[in-house]
Amino acid sequence: MVLEDHRVVQIAASIGAAPGDSLGTTNLSALQRAADTALYKGKHTGRAVLATPADLTAASVNGRRAGRPGTHTPERTA
Repeated sequence: MVLEDHRVVQIAASIGAAPGDSLGTTNLSALQRAADTALYKGKHTGRAVLATPADLTAASVNGRRAGRPGTHTPERTA
């Protein structure tokens, strides 16, 4: 994209897809985790990626992949 000041900016989009019918589940949490995993596979490879059954069991914290923003959980005090 060329901006008004003639600078060129590269724009890209990544989408993670986890179709429940092909993954054999309707569990929204598992599908979101699988879609998130597919999204990051796509970002790293530069290709379109559909989630696989293995992506349904990706490790997560607070419903997000470890290391992603929002995965920090405050320590509890006794």
